[in-house]
Amino acid sequence: MEQFNTIPLTTLTGTFCACMGVEPPKYATTKIDELVEYITSRCQNGKVDRVIIYNPDAIGDYIYRKYYDKFASVRKHLKREQPLLSMIPPKTPVCFASIYSGATPEQHGISKYVKPVLTIDTIFDALIRAGKKPCIVSVAGQSMDKIFRERDMDYYSTADDRSAVDKAIELVKEDKYDFICVYNQEHDSVMHITHPQSRFALRALDHYCDNFDRLATAVKENWKSHDTLVGFATDHGTHREWYGLGQHGKNIPKDMNITHLYDIFPKQQ
Repeated sequence: MEQFNTIPLTTLTGTFCACMGVEPPKYATTKIDELVEYITSRCQNGKVDRVIIYNPDAIGDYIYRKYYDKFASVRKHLKREQPLLSMIPPKTPVCFASIYSGATPEQHGISKYVKPVLTIDTIFDALIRAGKKPCIVSVAGQSMDKIFRERDMDYYSTADDRSAVDKAIELVKEDKYDFICVYNQEHDSVMHITHPQSRFALRALDHYCDNFDRLATAVKENWKSHDTLVGFATDHGTHREWYGLGQHGKNIPKDMNITHLYDIFPKQQ
């Protein structure tokens, strides 16, 4: 019988803040100590000064393991795999609210597929208090484009996944942000109208990996003067329903178990 992962998404904000030396937001009371040690031990000053997180929607751990070779272009950049447990219910706004606040659904208030602007303390608020410049690059209208609005930071809304990554690469070259989130959606969108292992859904995974490879390559080329934490961080998994289409939202391993990848791109000069 498949087991559930044990480390929840609520540990990530505390982990990112610890790696940056930033006081975490109110609800981010836990972190992944082993991941913090892995990252900070490779930094010149014991902390990172840049973070860029690529958020591809809806990659379950079972999909990642079954189609492991598809993710080779991600693993050539990121060596550290981090098993994680999604939120209940495993829905996109619920999960990203927890990823970037450290709060449970009961604490942040999103417990279904709705996209309100969060009023609780988030990592973006913590970064702004610390004098850092965060931004979010997302496909327009999606959860990452909506729920963290109304803060003194920049938001970039794009027409599709590729243009989101194009914009993020442009921002990397400008080198004015300390923390960049980049959201892509294709696999989630496609699997809902087919299923998670359809040829269309698998092609969407290829697009995720190609987009991340372009982004990571740009970071390596343009942020050589920074110790940078880079992440490939999904929100939840998926399953195929009895009627044939892809879905997520159940407290089952296929929906709840995910794997993130992280690494440090060390300062070169």
